[in-house]
Amino acid sequence: MRNLYRTTALGMTLAAALLGGCASEKSKEAALARMGDESPPDFLTGPVSAALAGFDGFSANVVSTTTGNSILFATTAASADAGPQAVSGQLIGRRGQIIFQPLTTANARNGKIVRGGMLFIWDAGRQSGFVVSEALQGFAPIAASSQITNIMPATPPSPAYEVVNGHRCRRIESVSSLSDGSSVKLTEWRADDLNRFPVRMRAESGGRRMTVDLSEIRLDIPAPELFVPPVSFTQYASGAALINELMIRESSLKKGPAGASTQTEQTPNYHPPGQGFQQ
Repeated sequence: MRNLYRTTALGMTLAAALLGGCASEKSKEAALARMGDESPPDFLTGPVSAALAGFDGFSANVVSTTTGNSILFATTAASADAGPQAVSGQLIGRRGQIIFQPLTTANARNGKIVRGGMLFIWDAGRQSGFVVSEALQGFAPIAASSQITNIMPATPPSPAYEVVNGHRCRRIESVSSLSDGSSVKLTEWRADDLNRFPVRMRAESGGRRMTVDLSEIRLDIPAPELFVPPVSFTQYASGAALINELMIRESSLKKGPAGASTQTEQTPNYHPPGQGFQQ
């Protein structure tokens, strides 16, 4: 079981490995944070993550693609007009608690990595969590702007099988009501060979559609201490306060003591505390 954890841990550091490999062959420069990096993706803060709460433990790769022009579960209004979005990374989950480590190369240009990474810890039951920055050695509380107030029972599984992401699945549907008065239709494709774990979920609301695909799924129980920020990290009042401080510090480091531009290594990815899956 410990060997299995090592495999999952390698998945959680995939972003660092890919970005590091790219940077080693080309020019390196400081990973610059920007406003919005502190906001979790929409799939983490709404019915999609709530649908995963019934599973004791899992790890998976995730790709989320969103289209449409209205806010779905946006943590900030800035994401409302962002247009089509794609987010990918790794997930580790335990009974409604989820770690998401993004993987993005969208801001790698001219052979230079110009964007740092964050890690998100989310509690689907509380509908809140933390954004964690290893570079800043800090974390801050985050919450969805629209809370789930009610979830209508899912429909019975469809009688016909569908092959989704390489698995034979049955489809179920549910509707979640949010505190802002809107509702979200959630469609799940649950795989029989993975104890009905969803390999695809689709959330639809107000003309916006978000499709979440999961792969490389392992149904194992991670240690609970993974889902809290390190005790040595500094807590900031908000995600905005954290990202502002990180941007100031990275700008200062980039310029150097004499104001000249310096080149530094890519911002390291956060490694959750604790060791191993529970046996």
